[in-house]
Amino acid sequence: MSRLGFAICLNIVLVAVYTADLLYADVRMPSVFSDNMVLQKDRPVMVRGWADAGEKVSVEFAGQRKEAVADKSGRWSLVLDPLRQTAETAEMRVTGRNAIVIRNVLVGDVWLASGQSNMALSLKDAADAAREIAAADYPAMRFFMVKTELAPAPKEDCAGEWRVCTPDKAGAFSAVAYFFARELHLKYRVPMGVMNSAVGASPCQAWTPAEVLLADQTLPQPVKLAPENYADMQTYRAFRTAAYDRQASIDPGVRPECLEWAKPGLDVADWRDITAPGSIESQGLKIDGAVWFRREVEVPASWAGRDLALHLGPISDNDIAFMNGERIGSTESKWSVWLFRGYKVPANLVKAGRNVIAVRVFDRMGEGGFCPSYPDPLKLADGEGHAINLGGVWKCKVELALKPATAPVGLPEPYGVPSGFFNAMIAPLVNYPLRGFIWYQGEGNAGAAKQHDALFPAMIRSWRDKWGDGRLPFYFVQLASFRARVAQPSDGGWPRLRESQLKALAVPGTGMAVTIDIGDAGDIHPKNKQDVGRRLARWAMRDCYGDTGLEVSGPLYESHAAEGGRVRIRFKHVGGGLTARGGALKGFAIAGSDKKFSWAQAEIDGESVLVWSESVQKPLHVRYAWADNPECTLCNGAGLPASPFRTDRD
Repeated sequence: MSRLGFAICLNIVLVAVYTADLLYADVRMPSVFSDNMVLQKDRPVMVRGWADAGEKVSVEFAGQRKEAVADKSGRWSLVLDPLRQTAETAEMRVTGRNAIVIRNVLVGDVWLASGQSNMALSLKDAADAAREIAAADYPAMRFFMVKTELAPAPKEDCAGEWRVCTPDKAGAFSAVAYFFARELHLKYRVPMGVMNSAVGASPCQAWTPAEVLLADQTLPQPVKLAPENYADMQTYRAFRTAAYDRQASIDPGVRPECLEWAKPGLDVADWRDITAPGSIESQGLKIDGAVWFRREVEVPASWAGRDLALHLGPISDNDIAFMNGERIGSTESKWSVWLFRGYKVPANLVKAGRNVIAVRVFDRMGEGGFCPSYPDPLKLADGEGHAINLGGVWKCKVELALKPATAPVGLPEPYGVPSGFFNAMIAPLVNYPLRGFIWYQGEGNAGAAKQHDALFPAMIRSWRDKWGDGRLPFYFVQLASFRARVAQPSDGGWPRLRESQLKALAVPGTGMAVTIDIGDAGDIHPKNKQDVGRRLARWAMRDCYGDTGLEVSGPLYESHAAEGGRVRIRFKHVGGGLTARGGALKGFAIAGSDKKFSWAQAEIDGESVLVWSESVQKPLHVRYAWADNPECTLCNGAGLPASPFRTDRD
C-alpha cells in the first residue's frame, strides 16, 4: 500500500473511531462539564454534548431552561443567557432519555493556563511548598486538570476533571496558575476556575492549530507537519514507548560487585575519561544501558562533618548517586531528563581531603549521561555560597551495554509534534467561555526566535478566533534567567527569545510578566512561582478588574538617542520612577558601529538612563540584560524589573 493510501485508510479509521465515540443512546457531555465546574460570568454560556440523532435535550440552570435537538451526527448545543456571579453552589440538570446532574457549580471567572514545563510545574514543587499547600483552602477556586495527550486532528473531548482547591488537592495544581488565581480571588472575591493544560518541553507550534501553520508559507519544516505524516508519528510514538519500557525492564539494578565502584581506594586505571556535562554518545560510547561516572574531589577541612548538597543537573535517564561508597539519593522517572538532581550529602560522609563521588546512570534510549543542553556547573555546595565545581573530566565505566534503540522514522519528539497538543488539549475546551488566557512557554523555541516572531502572535490570534472573541486577554511570562553567568557581554538563543516575547506585546490585549530577576542559574524550573503569578495578575487587575492606576510592568525600552559620548535610553512603564535594585545600576553593554559590545557604566537621569563607556568613543548601540543569565538591576517604583532589550535590531 502506498504512503498516501495508508494515510487515507488511517483517516477513515480515525473518523470512524471518533464517530463511534459520539453515537451514544444516552445523553453525554464533555468532561469539562462536570461536578465542581466554574462557569464564566456575564457571558453567554454554550452547553454541548452528544445524544441520539433527533433526541431532544434540555438544560436547566440558574432559573433558565433551554432546549436543543441532536443533529444527524448526534451533536447538540444550546446557549444559556449571561450568568450572574455567585459563590452559592448550584446544580445543572441535563435531560434527554437519561438525566445528568452536575453538582457544586459556581459562576465566576474562568482562565485557561497553558504552555510548557514552567506552567506545568506543580505547587508541591514550588518554593515554600509545604506552607503554601497547607494554606490552600479556597473552596471557590477550582482547577480543571487536562490529561496530557496528543491527537492527529482536533478532538471534541479530553480526559480531565475539576478539582476544588483544598490542601489535599492543591499540590497537583500548576503553581503559576494557582498563585495567579489566588491573587485575583482574594482581592475581588470572585470564584475562580482555571483550566490547566500544559506539557513540559512543548514548543509553540505544538499548541497552534494546523490550519494556521499550513497557511503560513514562511514557516519551515518541521514547524509544519503535513497531516499524512501523523501516521508515521503514531508509529514513532508507539516505538518510543515500547523502547523505553523494554530497555527499562532490562535493567537488573546494580550488580552487587559493582557497588565496589563507588568506594574510595578503587583502582580506576582501566576506566575511560569522559567530560561532564556531555552525552556518552558524543564521546564515543554508542550504547544504551548502565554507565558509572566517578570523580574524586578535595574537600576543605572546614567542610568536614557538615551536611553538603550535591547538584548534578538533569540526567538522561535514571541515576543513583553515592558519596564515599554510600548511596545518598536516586531519581527514576519517565520524564527524568527534565528533573534537576539535588541530593543531600549527610555530614557523617563528609571528610577533609579526598572524597569520592560516584553516579550510576541508566540510559533507556537516545543520548545518555549528564545533559549537555544545560551547561551549568555541576557542583558540591556547602549551603553558604561556597561550591566546588564538578564540571570537567570524570572517570567512566560501563556496567551494562545494550544495543541502542533506533527509531523507524525521523520525526520530532512527540512533545514537538506541530498542532498535536492543540488538537488533544485545547480544541476540546474551545467555546467553553473564558475570561482570558495565561501562558508560560518559550524554552522549547529558544534558538528559533525568528520563527517564534511569527508563530507566537499567530497562535494568540488563532486561540481568540477559536473562542470567537478577538479581545480575550492573553498574558504571558517572559523567560527567566538561566545557566551560568558569563564574564563578557554575549548573545544567544535565550535573550533573542525574550526579545521575541517582548515583540508580542504589539498584539492588542496582551501583557507580559518579566521574570529576569527571579530565575535560577542551575534550574530551568525556578521555584519562585509566587512572583510570577502576582505579576501576571497585575495585568488582569488593571485590564479586567478596573484597577486602572496599577502599574503592570517593569520598564520597557521606548527609544534611544546618542548624546555626545553617551546614549540616552527612554522607557515606558517607569511606575513612580526608575531605581536600581541594590543601589548599583548593572546590566548595560554598549557598542559603536562595529557592534563589539563592552560593559558600560550607566546612571538614572529622571525617567531615562544614560549609558557610556570610556572604551567606546562613538557609541551607537546599547543592550540591557542581554544574556542567558544576566546581572541586571533596573526596575521601577513598583519594584518590577525592566525587560531585557537591545537597540541594534537585525
